[in-house]
Amino acid sequence: MNKQINRFNFFNFRNITLIIFSFIFIILSSLTLFTQRSNSSESLQYLNSYIVIASLFIIALIISISFIIFPILLRIRRKKVSTLNSKFTLYFISIALTPALLLGILGLILIDLGINDWFNDKIKNVINNSVFVAESYLEEHKETIKGDVYAMSNDLNNSSEILKNDLSKISVALRTQALVRSLPETYIINSNGEILFRAFDNNARFYEPASTSFNRADSGEMTIMSSTQVNKVYALIKLNNFSDYYLYAGRSMDRNVIGALNDTVSAKSEYTFLENSRNQISLIFILLYIIISLILILISIIIGIKFADRIVKPISSIITATNNISKGSYDDKIKKNNDYVELNRLADSFNKMSSDIVKQRNQILVSKKYETWSDIARRIAHEIKNPLTPIQLSAERLEKKTKELKSENTEINECIDTIRRQVNEIGYLVDEFSNFARLPNPNLKNKNIFDTLSALISDYELNHKNIKFINKLHSSKIMLNIDNSQISRVFQNIIVNAIHSIQERKVSNGEIIYGSHESEDNVVIFFTDNGIGLKYEKDDLVKPYFTTKKKIGGSGLGLAIVEKILFDHHADFLLKNRSDKKKGAEIEIIFSK
Repeated sequence: MNKQINRFNFFNFRNITLIIFSFIFIILSSLTLFTQRSNSSESLQYLNSYIVIASLFIIALIISISFIIFPILLRIRRKKVSTLNSKFTLYFISIALTPALLLGILGLILIDLGINDWFNDKIKNVINNSVFVAESYLEEHKETIKGDVYAMSNDLNNSSEILKNDLSKISVALRTQALVRSLPETYIINSNGEILFRAFDNNARFYEPASTSFNRADSGEMTIMSSTQVNKVYALIKLNNFSDYYLYAGRSMDRNVIGALNDTVSAKSEYTFLENSRNQISLIFILLYIIISLILILISIIIGIKFADRIVKPISSIITATNNISKGSYDDKIKKNNDYVELNRLADSFNKMSSDIVKQRNQILVSKKYETWSDIARRIAHEIKNPLTPIQLSAERLEKKTKELKSENTEINECIDTIRRQVNEIGYLVDEFSNFARLPNPNLKNKNIFDTLSALISDYELNHKNIKFINKLHSSKIMLNIDNSQISRVFQNIIVNAIHSIQERKVSNGEIIYGSHESEDNVVIFFTDNGIGLKYEKDDLVKPYFTTKKKIGGSGLGLAIVEKILFDHHADFLLKNRSDKKKGAEIEIIFSK
């Protein structure tokens, strides 16, 4: 199941696109609701299209969730849920689904109760009464100005004969009437809306009445006009005893009351819209809530699975690495996961255990290998050394007999020299075999390993003037537990191999670089030459009796002895061609502190 679940990338383009568009749809839906409220429409527009789109989003979200949950439920049905990853996944899905479902049911109930509670009789009566009170105030102002304007028009009509004879008295009469009736904005205008007389020159803004108002005034009606924008009420009536004279008067109203009236009317309009659209709004809220819940469930499940995978993955990798070790692959390492300290410690412990197993296995293999080769070396040395002595004695007797003869035989002398030379070479090989077989256990003492190396380098510098030895030791003193004699032999074999490699390449500016670097746990001593380089791998070069120097009589035991001595010192070494793109070889000896 772990592989089946991890095979899918749940944060894929499809799911990310679906989640993003779902959030955009939610935002647009909210904006639509606010817009519809401000427009006070009778019903929501495009409701059917909205339901279809919302249903498509819900179906798509359910399908995406099913793609994740269905394989897990199928495993449950087949009773194959046994891995830690599958159980973690089920736990996270349960944690995501349970509160979402409970809150969904509770939310739908609260939405239904809340919306119904908005439209109870008490709230409706409060809104209607507020509007009634505000409208009554406005009507009261209209009736008041209506009575005052009627009285003013009667007085002006009754005095029409006097006023017609002396038009200057009209302004005085108009001002007097305006003062008595508290109508500061009082005018006499004609049917074109032009001001003929004004009660006061107070620079007040003149609001010209609509043309339809003159038609009603001509029919004998008084036209009442009110504006909540400028907080004023106006009245227009025709002065019948004058030709084309209209009395036009206005009075200001309380700004706070008019503001309250506007707010109350707006609130009633919104309330009426909501009441008429309550079923539609409830449906929209339900659809939005379902979409939001499904999005949160989808995101929670994906995050839960990813979180479970981050916990289980290191454990699974340990299981895989353990299986590989049981099959003989000892090089698997567990990568650390920086999220969890405990898992990092588990990875460190496993890697250390794996390294220890590899080290112990190598020690056992090397020990068995050298035990076998030591036994072979002893047998070879014994079998070869026995006939060497009589062969050498016979050669000496032949040489003595030839000297006793009066005539010299050059061919016989050459054969005797060949026998003696070959016996000496075989003797050298036998001595090498014996030394290899009799390598003693190291006598470890705390020594400055750089002193051992420097003393050996000094000897070779005196005897090989044509080779330059370059010192790159990082310090002059490193104390390690070593067998001075055996470590000297290691350095000696490495330097001799480097000298032979330079001589074989026949370079005039031969160089051997020796140096060191240090870490927290290890000291590394390295040698670099500019010889012919390596043509074989380390595993071949360290085999006893494997040699690349047959022309100069190599025994093939040099690197084998190096490996055996370093093995006894719990050290290791690496062989490779130079990494700086120059010709030659590098060897690193790694001592553990």
